[in-house]
Amino acid sequence: MKIKALLLAGSLSLLGACNESEYDLENLVPEEYHKILYVKNSGKQEVTLFDVEDDYTCTFSVVKSGSEPNQTAGASIRILTQQEVDDKYSTPENVAYKIIGENCYSLGTTQVNFSAAERYKIAGISLKPQQLKTTLASDTEAKWVLPLRVTSKTDSISADKNEVFLQIVDVVTPTIGFVDVAVNRKDYNYGEVSTITENISIVLDISNKWNLGWKIEVDASYVATYNAENANGTQFQLLPVETYTLPDTMTLSSGTTTTQLTATIAGDKLELGSYMLPIRIKNPSQFAVSSTKGVYPLAIRILAQEIGRSEWTAEANTVDGGNTAANLLDGNTNTEWQSAWDWQGAVVGLPHVLTFDTKGEYTFTHFALCQRNNNPDYMDTKAGKFYVSSDGENWEQVGVFDNLHKSTDRHIFAVDVQKKGRYFKVEITESYRSTYTNLGEVYAYGLQDEVE
Repeated sequence: MKIKALLLAGSLSLLGACNESEYDLENLVPEEYHKILYVKNSGKQEVTLFDVEDDYTCTFSVVKSGSEPNQTAGASIRILTQQEVDDKYSTPENVAYKIIGENCYSLGTTQVNFSAAERYKIAGISLKPQQLKTTLASDTEAKWVLPLRVTSKTDSISADKNEVFLQIVDVVTPTIGFVDVAVNRKDYNYGEVSTITENISIVLDISNKWNLGWKIEVDASYVATYNAENANGTQFQLLPVETYTLPDTMTLSSGTTTTQLTATIAGDKLELGSYMLPIRIKNPSQFAVSSTKGVYPLAIRILAQEIGRSEWTAEANTVDGGNTAANLLDGNTNTEWQSAWDWQGAVVGLPHVLTFDTKGEYTFTHFALCQRNNNPDYMDTKAGKFYVSSDGENWEQVGVFDNLHKSTDRHIFAVDVQKKGRYFKVEITESYRSTYTNLGEVYAYGLQDEVE
């Protein structure tokens, strides 16, 4: 191809210099390049179909190009033989490709003809999901395909772009499910919100030609499973039934694929704590519930006010130079407390203990930790425990944290037991890096006792 291009460029230069030459552009470009046909979206394509009665139509474009595309042209579309597939694909790739039977498809047209003005034609083939489902089940080891080739007896066809090779991956049942099932917990301050409204999107993953219905229920067992499997040791409790309203059933009309479920929660009836309402889609009138998006874990947390830190003091049982525990209270996440390092010769093994005096009496409900922010490669604190004391001498464990995220966010942890006291401590029991630990900021949330 490069040689032909150079010869063509040289010939055109010669033509420009010899105005009386008997050669013109038509003589310089070989006739087979005047019009060239090719398949725009050629090559291998994986196809997954929905298990419905309607046929699925795959389309592709046959394009007319070349040096003189303003000419008529024509081409044929045919299915490759099994022998052709074996020679070109199965044997070289060592894959057992098998052509689907004629009962599984309907070729829309076998001939495309171009007028002088036309530059492309759309061709299509209809696939039959029910028959394909049976075919795929008959030989699960085979790779079932439908290979089409564009040919012409009168016009040039691009050898690199003359085939559409459809591989039928699967025939699946349409499903209905929630759009997003991530646990996106929302925080609310105690006593400051009366009603919480959540609008949750539900979607059908196919164009909807039906009137669908399904039931809604709360999956109480989901909460305990989530708490047990979540690496951060969450302690969600099931939202009390008297605090929320949900629809019992929902519908999706023909022509629409999405709808919204509205959940209403009486926030003023909730005590401090973390709550979850796992909403499950059940018993659709058609199709199936998504195996991965059938439950929406609505999560909220009712927080006490953050306790002001201006009067607090902090101490640590190990310190690296000027990176003292006071840095945990300065409001600057770019300063940090660090445990002692090897070069100081005073390394203290785990646990590392940070002790805080709030100078007041509070019922502690949550604690929050920030990793150091000035060096993301050395966010070392991993796990530990929280304690509360009234006198700074006698301590009661009230909570734990585990696998503290390596991010600059504030990570809030609920206590297992709400305990009144003046002092609290953070005992770091695990590090991501040997026995070295550090933190950027420490916070507490709670209710202050009223003065009698």
